[in-house]
Amino acid sequence: ELEKMRRDFVANVSHELRSPLSSIRGFLEAMEDGTIPTDEHEKYIEIVLDETRRMSGMVNDLLDIARIESGQYKLNLSVFDINDLIGRVLITFEARITAKHADVDAQLDYEPVFVEADRDRIGQVLHNLIDNAIKFMPENYGLLTIKSVVSKHKVYVSVCDNGPGIPKEDIAHIFDRFYKAEKAHTYKNGSGTGLGLSIVKLVIDQHHGEIKAESSENGTVFTFSLKQALPPPRRQPAAE
Repeated sequence: ELEKMRRDFVANVSHELRSPLSSIRGFLEAMEDGTIPTDEHEKYIEIVLDETRRMSGMVNDLLDIARIESGQYKLNLSVFDINDLIGRVLITFEARITAKHADVDAQLDYEPVFVEADRDRIGQVLHNLIDNAIKFMPENYGLLTIKSVVSKHKVYVSVCDNGPGIPKEDIAHIFDRFYKAEKAHTYKNGSGTGLGLSIVKLVIDQHHGEIKAESSENGTVFTFSLKQALPPPRRQPAAE
């Protein structure tokens, strides 16, 4: 079984890298032999750059998975305000959200909500979930909803889109490596490496939290939980 998993993993990696590599080679050869006119080179260079970025992202994702699963990545725990982190991550998506003419409904308390976790890794979780939501939001009437709720000493963070939803048969596999729901293949902007949600699951598991996905034809909600933490001690003012 382990050997089969390894073979499948290598086959998936090879398949996912072969596609962008073939595109890059095809475009470069077409520019070299004149099939693509010189005045269109700039456009195709941008496409080549996009493909190289996608490959780079996939390699980084694979390295992250390998480090986490091998135990090489140790969590750098600190106490921080999860709502502040959510706001900071959202800012990085402003341009994409604006380009899609989408709305954001951030249901966050003004009061800080503290967790003890690896801030960088939880930032990566938020980034991957928001990125996933934006991909599947419809053009011109997309809605991204994100909220945090405290209950029984746990903090629950939900990221919701109003995209086409995930078929029931795909929900059970949504966190599997390289798994892409059928609608991800057909819905505009639904491309990806199939690794982002796997990393989300690994990171949340590493924090001893939980994550689940719920979906309908009206959209998908991803919710993860972390243990609530006490506020960090206030720094004492320096003595004069």
